[in-house]
Amino acid sequence: MSVVLSGIAKSYGAVKAIEDIDLTVEAGEVVGVLGDNGAGKSTLMKILAGATAPDAGTIMVDGETYNFANSSAARDAGIAMLYQDLALCDDMSVVHNIFLGREITNRFGFLRYGAMRKRAQEIVNSFSVRPFDVRTPSGHLSGGQRQVSALARTTAFGSRYIILDEPTSALSPSARDEVLAIVRDLADQGIGIIMVSHDLGHVRKVCDRVAILHLGRMAGIRNMAETSQDEIISLIVQGHA
Repeated sequence: MSVVLSGIAKSYGAVKAIEDIDLTVEAGEVVGVLGDNGAGKSTLMKILAGATAPDAGTIMVDGETYNFANSSAARDAGIAMLYQDLALCDDMSVVHNIFLGREITNRFGFLRYGAMRKRAQEIVNSFSVRPFDVRTPSGHLSGGQRQVSALARTTAFGSRYIILDEPTSALSPSARDEVLAIVRDLADQGIGIIMVSHDLGHVRKVCDRVAILHLGRMAGIRNMAETSQDEIISLIVQGHA
């Protein structure tokens, strides 16, 4: 079970955003994606999430080749992306945010709010954080609780691979630790995690491998247990160790 990117390329006019990118993410592992601004991280993740179409290359999910027409097609294949802004509706409860667009209804089309609330609470409680009431409006939550709510929405519908865009940015130290613990827990449950981050310390804490992009190309992929911080920084800055 894995996602395999092969020969992925994308240009915008004469500018090559990424070129000849190969990357494999296995189920149950956390892969960090690092690189300077403009290295191509966002473009590559948007292609994997179905938000952008590549000019070349293939995407295989669990042995099947896909050409994602949009993000919905990627989600149907088991890939979901959690963007940095989380895309939560602040005036809506956590329950309604989790089930937005995928509401549980009875045969007459009426909402089964009790069933949605129960399921949402089960998902939130399953994470290794302090539980909170899913009836709470998202705008009243702490930064860590908002991140949990967004992750709950992502995992509620069977995503097998999750892309996290800077999941620890703008969080308190305790909330960062909670979110990193959740990332590790999700991987232990068999979900493949791709974590884009500028924080090398957080990447080293939870990632099994790290992929470093430099000027649109893959500078290197390293096992976290077998590389050093100096080597990773050299790959980020210079494109070689």
